Amino acid sequence: MRDPPVIGRKHTVAVSNISAELAGLRIAHISDFHFRRWNRVTQAAQDLLLTADYDLVAATGDFGTNPRRWTRAADLMRRFFAPIAQRVPIYAVLGNHDNLAMATAPDMPLVFLRNESVSIRHSGGVFELVGLDQGLFGTEDMQAALGQARRHDLTVLLAHYPSTVFRLPPGRVDLQLSGHTHGGQIRLPYLGCIWANDRIPPRMSRGLHAVAGTILHSSPGIGVCPPIPVRINCPAEVALLTLQPAERVSSPVRTKGLAVAVGGEGTGKV
Repeated sequence: MRDPPVIGRKHTVAVSNISAELAGLRIAHISDFHFRRWNRVTQAAQDLLLTADYDLVAATGDFGTNPRRWTRAADLMRRFFAPIAQRVPIYAVLGNHDNLAMATAPDMPLVFLRNESVSIRHSGGVFELVGLDQGLFGTEDMQAALGQARRHDLTVLLAHYPSTVFRLPPGRVDLQLSGHTHGGQIRLPYLGCIWANDRIPPRMSRGLHAVAGTILHSSPGIGVCPPIPVRINCPAEVALLTLQPAERVSSPVRTKGLAVAVGGEGTGKV
């Protein structure tokens, strides 16, 4: 049986600080499209997002590949995200392959967070969504994005680079969503990821990980990137993260005192 062009994977994330009102919050996390043309992977990812149930979309950068040719990627971004934006809000940050002009392009159906945060109401609760601008070297301003103290019980951070988690103020962020690694893009049997393309252990190139009080989700992404633009044993993926209080999650995997329960095998739909 042929593998689906995009895997839909469900995760349940146990968060110590989440309020009862925010329990069950669902975030669809996608990353690293590297838009060049519309293809079967792009279509499958859009179809999956149009049929899944979630409360918002988080997109963590690298919509394009060549920053100088960003207008083509922007056109495909509009085509991909416009029907999804009719269902739920979409928040995004730029990646290292993106042109800064993407964030201010007209008629873009995404809200870009550039070293800033927003308060989002959900089911009677409020949480903080923060975005780091990592589009070009020197554009990140963590102090401006995170500020001095928590604004709400729950803080979710969008940052293109997973390694950002090692630089966070202790206890400031509950969940960080990142891309960039493509899950390794090429994974070998028994060895897994051979190159994470970031300053993280290869095992952290995809999935959920706990680091000093913060849960990190590294997305394998949707697209491919040179120098070897293929995926081997690392399919494109859309993740659906459901946030729950730690006490509601049965048989969690505990890492460094933080509970992380991971869903089962990926399927074609979420």
